Formats: sequence, C-alpha cells, structure tokens
Amino acid sequence: MSQVLDTEGFWGVDSYFAFAFPLNSDGSLQAPDTDPYEGKEIDGTRNFNLTPAEGSLVVNIGNGRLRDTIYRAPREASRAELTIGYTQPALKAALQGSNTYSIGEALFNGRLTNLQGSEPDVAFVVVQRGHNDNGLTRYRAYFVPKSRIIPRDSPLNDNASEETLQIVLSNTKKQVWGKSFTVGLHGFTDATYEEAIFEGAPKVVAWLAAASEDTFLLPTDKPAISTSKLNVFRFSTGVEYVGGITKGVTQIEFDYPPSAGLLVGLYEYQP
Repeated sequence: MSQVLDTEGFWGVDSYFAFAFPLNSDGSLQAPDTDPYEGKEIDGTRNFNLTPAEGSLVVNIGNGRLRDTIYRAPREASRAELTIGYTQPALKAALQGSNTYSIGEALFNGRLTNLQGSEPDVAFVVVQRGHNDNGLTRYRAYFVPKSRIIPRDSPLNDNASEETLQIVLSNTKKQVWGKSFTVGLHGFTDATYEEAIFEGAPKVVAWLAAASEDTFLLPTDKPAISTSKLNVFRFSTGVEYVGGITKGVTQIEFDYPPSAGLLVGLYEYQP
C-alpha cells in the first residue's frame, strides 16, 4: 500500500547502489533520446563517507569571562567519497571526460591525464537499504544535483580490491529534476544535497522529448511499484506534470506529445 513517509526513522547499513549522471551545460541530465536514460551505474558500492564542513565559534570575552558565543557558518568545503570493490574502466573514463580505447583485444584507459581539474559536472545519487522502526524495508538516499567525481585507483596488493571515488560537492539552486528550491516549499534557496527516505528503491530516469512522441517507457526490469510513486518533471521549468498525463507502472503517456526538451522521472521500484 502506498503511503507518504513523513514521520519515519531509518536504520541502515552500507551503500546499496549509486548512479552518476553526466550533465549538460545547463545542468540537465544528458539523456540522448526518448529511451529511458538511467545514468551510469557505479557498481560494487561499499561505503559512502560524508564529512560536512564544520563551522567555527567566535567567542566574546568581557569582564574576565565569556559573555557571548557566535556560530559562524563553515568556510571550508564539505567532503565525500564512495568506496567500491569493482573496477569499471568505462565509468572512470566518463567521470574524467575521456575515452576507453583498444589495443588488440585489451581495453585501455588513460589515468592522471591532462584532464585533471577539468572533470565533467555530474549529478550523483547514492542509496542505502535498511529498516524503519517496525523492521520493514526502507531506502534512504542522498541526491547531489551538482558534483564532480574523481576516481582514485586501488593499490595492487594481497587485499581485496577497493577503489575510491572522491565526490566534490557544489551548492545548487535546483533539484536533480530541475525544480528550484524556494523558501515557501523547502525553507531554503540553495543546498548541496538532499536526503530522502522511500518505501521502495528510488529511481531517477530521463527522456529527451522530441515533440513527436506521446509515450515514454520506464526501464523494463524496473517497473514502478505504483503510479502514486511516480513523478514526472520538465527540467527547464522544474514543473511536475499533474494533468494531461496518464501514468502506468511501465510507462507514462501524454494526451499530446510534450514539446522538445528534457523530462525527468522519479519513482520507486522493487529491486
């Protein structure tokens, strides 16, 4: 049964899965066509470590004692990293803005190239699986609309392989699907990331509408749990489609083909 999870707590462990979405210059996801675009899966996730920057305390002394303490917002960057146990050359190349290439039947990928410092902007989503207070499965997710991800290779030793992805976080005024943060709805106007708790596993997909198609499919192996858990936005305006659209668990259908541009779906599915 569908429900709005507005009061639930969460018990979780480990990182369950993660995705990176290369961005266009306007911050939109790089969906190539009308097929469902799922981003680039970061396979073999282990741990996501987030270290928010700490603010500082300014103390005012008077008459030989503490009279006042002022908290000052952080002036350093927050840090994050994701450790993974699986090597993906194509993913590394995409994150550093290069290509993989072949010599004979071997796959190559240049590392520590002249592209350092010029990595492409990406959106990043990482998900953790756990339980609510009643022991029922729930999912907790971080949505990072703007970041850069720098892969760091693993050493070659007698330990299990573990690579680290450094997540460089940036503030943004919009959600991954293009909706602007507002004081009235969100209580703030810019953020670095969002935290959310879901009943089902969260999924972000995108389609590049061409003004000729009225039906857009969800990934065939990841149907929505229910239509009430499926939301569709036009990135350019951040507006959610609430009319002129028929939602199904495997597709969305518009009354008329939407105008050309990026559509982004956020929904829940059962892994």
